[in-house]
Amino acid sequence: MESRFLGRAGAKISPLCLGNMNFGSPDCDEAKSRQIMDLALRNGINFFDTANVYQKQHSEEILGRWLAEGTAGRRNSLVLATKVYGKVGGGENDRGLSRFHIVRACEDSLRRLRTDRIDAYLLHHPDNVPIEETVRAMDDLVRAGKVIYWGTSNYKAWQLFEATVASEKIHGTPPVVEQSPYSMINRHVENELVPYCQKYGARIMAWSPLNAGRLSGVYKKGKSVADTPRNQAEIWRKALQKNIQLIEELGGIAKELGRPLPHLAYAWLLHQPMVCSVIVGPRTIEHLSEALLAAELKLTPEILKQIDELVPPGTAPDYIGW
Repeated sequence: MESRFLGRAGAKISPLCLGNMNFGSPDCDEAKSRQIMDLALRNGINFFDTANVYQKQHSEEILGRWLAEGTAGRRNSLVLATKVYGKVGGGENDRGLSRFHIVRACEDSLRRLRTDRIDAYLLHHPDNVPIEETVRAMDDLVRAGKVIYWGTSNYKAWQLFEATVASEKIHGTPPVVEQSPYSMINRHVENELVPYCQKYGARIMAWSPLNAGRLSGVYKKGKSVADTPRNQAEIWRKALQKNIQLIEELGGIAKELGRPLPHLAYAWLLHQPMVCSVIVGPRTIEHLSEALLAAELKLTPEILKQIDELVPPGTAPDYIGW
């Protein structure tokens, strides 16, 4: 698997990133999570992404045990990302991007992950804490060797620029990467964030490449929708109903290529120049295997043009907020 740079950093990462959000859930217990991580490692995925709030800390703990039971080479071969912001306790300081919370949250993640450093520590969401306080805390963690690089998640272009300027003022390490929702039918990041990345060298980790499953190939006109907790959400169903014709047309392009729709969705993102890695959040071995096959798919300029005609750059017909 051909490597890419981690945004404006010098570290090399795989174009597919293993998202651990489901690890420890009822659908993906520890045994299954370990099988998925083993498969990812065997197939050249060296970039793993988790967060301190995923599955109430169980995601980090499962990854930590798997790392600890391997050789030093297992840990050293990986670029490991986790996040800070979400509520992890009952206290009023057990969330957010204050220095008070960031420093303690980092120590807690290091303990759960059973490692001495976090390779990419991401601010999970923007906060109303002064950016100078947040940036100083992140830079101090870098200088202490507990964090190698840091970045953001769910930030708009102006917020990422603000964080970059604040870092430069203290001669600190700037954010190197932004993790954003991005898919064939949710291209809103192309309006401001992509131009920012082009100018300042940051890159995008794309999450929700199948747009909450709506590009999974499962949903078709006239076909009933499975009654799952996610599918019961009114906003999810409205987005599906609104865009079912578009999804069918994209599925037609995939069919012409002899591939299922998810292959086209993953491959399209991998062809976007500002994307450094696409996050796959599997619950099964089959989900990860599908993404690995998609990574081999090369799209011609003609195919990319067809997709642009259906979903023009910068538009987001399936945008439901983030």
